[in-house]
Amino acid sequence: KQWYQRRVAITAGIERDSIEVAKTEKIVKAEEVVANEQAAVAKGIKDECDADLAEAIPILEAALAALNTLTPSDITIVKSMKSPPPGVRLVMEAVCILKGIKPERVNDPATGKKVDDFWKPSQKVLGDMKFLQSLREYDKDNVSPPIIKKIRNTYIPNPEFVPEKIRQASNAAEGLCKWVRAIEAYDRVAKVVAPKKAALAIAESKFAEAQKSLNAKRAMLKEVQDKLQSLRDKFEENTKKKKVPTATLR
Repeated sequence: KQWYQRRVAITAGIERDSIEVAKTEKIVKAEEVVANEQAAVAKGIKDECDADLAEAIPILEAALAALNTLTPSDITIVKSMKSPPPGVRLVMEAVCILKGIKPERVNDPATGKKVDDFWKPSQKVLGDMKFLQSLREYDKDNVSPPIIKKIRNTYIPNPEFVPEKIRQASNAAEGLCKWVRAIEAYDRVAKVVAPKKAALAIAESKFAEAQKSLNAKRAMLKEVQDKLQSLRDKFEENTKKKKVPTATLR
């Protein structure tokens, strides 16, 4: 009688835990679907960001490579120009604007009126031993809107502001021109990518939450599965002892 009661209790436990396992498996599968959907959303947004940045990153890398070919002596040559060609002046104006350097107000010999002049400020900037380093480390992700607007509206459309033409005036200025154009191109793409990055952060957060919940449910499933397996093992052990066919008791 004791053997029979124990067997009935084990069988009832197996039936109960089998139902619990089935329920938990259903929950896990549902949460796996949610997690996979969240992962797909996040990946889709990330792929969009990467595709957008693929336009600007090569330009930026090429510009940085151009800067790396410049030496302090190249910069000194530009700095030492007493009457710099228009192309050099044009490039240094753009560089000063991006670095937030204000022009001097000087008299225009032709009109006698005060005009903006960037050359003396440019020479001061070029005299900085860390000038090239400052360009390499420029905070391209946080360019002031008025500054980038000035570059975009005044310099980028200028037919004279192209590396091929600037090269005729100075090799160093050509590299600086490439850098200015690269910063503008990167900013243009970054403005498109910024809201997508924000959406990506939200999507990744939702995925992390879904994954955390899923992992918790998987742990619960393993717990009830282990419990069920333990009961089945006991049932088998009990059956072997009494040599009773298990098929009739399942």
